[in-house]
Amino acid sequence: MMFGESNPQVLVAGAGPVGLFAAFNLARQGVHVATVDRGVWPCKHSYALALHPESVTLLERTGIAAQVLQGARLVRSMGVYGGGGKVAGARLDDLPGADTPLAVTRQDHLESALEAALRSQGGEVKWRHEVLGLAQSGQAVLASVGRLEKESRGYIVAHTEWVVGKSSEVETGFVIGADGYNSKVRRALGIDFPEVGAAEYYAVFECECAADGGDEMMVAVGGGTADVMWPLPGKAVRWSFQLTDYADEEAELLKDKLLAAGFGYFPTERSKDRTMGAGDTRDDILSDAHFRNLLAERAPWFKNEVTGITWRTLVRFERRLASPFGKGRMWLAGDSAHLTGPAGIQSMNTGLAEAADLSDLIAAVVKGSSPGAVLDDYGERWQKVWRKLHGIEHKAEAKPDAPALIRDNAARLVSCLPANARHLALVADRLGIQI
Repeated sequence: MMFGESNPQVLVAGAGPVGLFAAFNLARQGVHVATVDRGVWPCKHSYALALHPESVTLLERTGIAAQVLQGARLVRSMGVYGGGGKVAGARLDDLPGADTPLAVTRQDHLESALEAALRSQGGEVKWRHEVLGLAQSGQAVLASVGRLEKESRGYIVAHTEWVVGKSSEVETGFVIGADGYNSKVRRALGIDFPEVGAAEYYAVFECECAADGGDEMMVAVGGGTADVMWPLPGKAVRWSFQLTDYADEEAELLKDKLLAAGFGYFPTERSKDRTMGAGDTRDDILSDAHFRNLLAERAPWFKNEVTGITWRTLVRFERRLASPFGKGRMWLAGDSAHLTGPAGIQSMNTGLAEAADLSDLIAAVVKGSSPGAVLDDYGERWQKVWRKLHGIEHKAEAKPDAPALIRDNAARLVSCLPANARHLALVADRLGIQI
């Protein structure tokens, strides 16, 4: 049997931060959980890099904060900047109920710590495995899970591909779909995943600097863009510049083809680490010269000398929202249910809160202390949160005494706030925004 002597009570699809935290939280409550991911090992380089104070509190509640925060950069404030400098700021180190401010740590470190915590509870991740099919039946879900194997192909020029080598049928009580923006679980449920806003392109640069990166997250707004600087551990920072005059022709063409074929609810590919190639127009966009031009034009007030660029990538971010978040015994959390802009790292952090909520509810149902209907409340609750974050039902407004830059960019700044849950409105208020 693929998962030991007995079928798991819960199957988690996806071993990113959201899936790993859900699996760990189930295992620590005595639930037999199995976790699968089609990857070979934890993500090496991704956009997500910061834990909101609410996320740190979740990790503290489950006893693993110390491992995750080892070597992290603590960020104590957020500043909003225009061409002339700082116009507003918000403290992040005195939020109610949070003992630790924002923490910057790489996703591979976060995932490795969460996987170690899962192993400490007797669980494990089945890497190179993916969910092939799902069917709900009565009080169970029948899942087909395939093991990926390398296969050499080609006659004149040989190449290697990952293919499904062996599949097994697994019966489980519940399935958590934390398998990302192209979620197999969401597709099996037939849940729509429509766009709720235009896609955004960002040029991302990680840089070594002459001086320490400090403890402030900086957001530069104006001219229809929102750019962000995150301080990293050591003398390093990450700059993400929104590109309003660039579009990936291949991605947009694929999107148009999907729409024409009736598949408009499937997101297009989002590369996490894209390298430049000869003759590619991305060469210019990700060049040292373009980076320095962007820095001079959009953040002339940034005085920390950049001594070198260590990583760069071009990323397309879509804004989507699943409706609903699940049915019966199959539920979504994280990027499988929502996508948004990158500045505030909101999708991953809110996803961690969803994972905590969903895994607690499922554990209670498995143990017989709660009825299955509580899961419907989960879906409705987080749908409401994301409709607010996306500005679908309620638009953010600046307070009357807010600076002009805040008044002109109030709605745009909501997705840049490094906060979720009850802290979101408080941080917004400190910047002069009502949500």
